[in-house]
Amino acid sequence: MLRPGTAHLKYSEEIILSHILIAGASGLIGRELLRQLDSTHSLTLLCRSAGEAAPGRHWLPVNFERLDEVVLPTPIDVAFCCLGTTRKSAGSDEAFRRVDHDYVLAFAALARRHDCQRLVVVSSLGANAASPLLYPRTKGEMEQQLQAQSWPRLAIVRPAMLLGDRQPPRTSEQLIQLIYPLCKPLLRGRFRRWRAIEASQVAHAMIALASQDTGVDTVENERLQVI
Repeated sequence: MLRPGTAHLKYSEEIILSHILIAGASGLIGRELLRQLDSTHSLTLLCRSAGEAAPGRHWLPVNFERLDEVVLPTPIDVAFCCLGTTRKSAGSDEAFRRVDHDYVLAFAALARRHDCQRLVVVSSLGANAASPLLYPRTKGEMEQQLQAQSWPRLAIVRPAMLLGDRQPPRTSEQLIQLIYPLCKPLLRGRFRRWRAIEASQVAHAMIALASQDTGVDTVENERLQVI
């Protein structure tokens, strides 16, 4: 069964989320979702190449450029989108936007075609469609377009820097994680929102948020820390 949220959330025990669709399951947050969702769920995991087999997990290799052609074996109760890259990893502004904007919207459309009513998406702290900077602007535009789709239940999570064992590792993030314990005491007051968060905590919050009744929810980093 799903792990319910704490008293910070209005959790409904009657909501059944049996068939779950995940994109980005091989990433830092995606791996934590797999760890925290137990074998009572049927997980369909979109991927470029199949991952490790396990009870209840169906790895579905897809071309993310052609998600409009994908047909899933069952209707979907909830979809978790953990897709994301960096400008450096993607190689260009256009390639970055394709992953963090176009693929996310295509994933949402795929889930809706399969009767999904609940979508939880990883965005980023500082997402802002009006930003002059590529990363926050792309995230903000993605959020706006998802909200325009009128999902019965949409939760957008905005974590700060993620802590955890990323594979493959990103050198810059490894360095930041090494010095972060020295900086954390300085992140107080209005700077508290920038405190790093464990990927396991983000995954936990996403599962709890998926289990709320209805509505659109944009969840900032401070709130993710306490769900």
